Amino acid sequence: MNHSMPGRIALLTIILALALAAAKAQTLTCIVADGQYVNVRNRPSTSAASWGILHNGDTIEADPMEITDGFFKTTFREREAYVSVRYFEIAEEAAYTVSANGRVRVRETPGGKAAGFVQPGAQVYVSAWRYAADGSLWARCTGGQYVSAEFLKKKED
Repeated sequence: MNHSMPGRIALLTIILALALAAAKAQTLTCIVADGQYVNVRNRPSTSAASWGILHNGDTIEADPMEITDGFFKTTFREREAYVSVRYFEIAEEAAYTVSANGRVRVRETPGGKAAGFVQPGAQVYVSAWRYAADGSLWARCTGGQYVSAEFLKKKED
């Protein structure tokens, strides 16, 4: 099956919204290497003007359902602004079940190098959600490794 990037981002956004099942605005934490920063832009584009920067650990409030061209819409210095989804994570503390027909790769980073496998039916504890550069959604699990959101189902209590 071939999915277009906008269609895939829309599908992953829906998965994230269902997984979080909380109020619209979420606290998102900036995740960049020390000494690096993320531009806060006046529109959802890497060529848009920068109104400021955010560093590792800085937080914003944004609605994960409102992603435009790979950017979260937020408020910065009392103005509507945009930040790339690739540099933020959304905290969550919940158990999920791996739902797949076969074993699922666990990654060192979202969409990155394989670090092992997890079996179908296994329970994983999700501490945060994060987007990869390609727009795919990943769950940071216990141990700091990542599993694609497409293979996770919220564990029923």
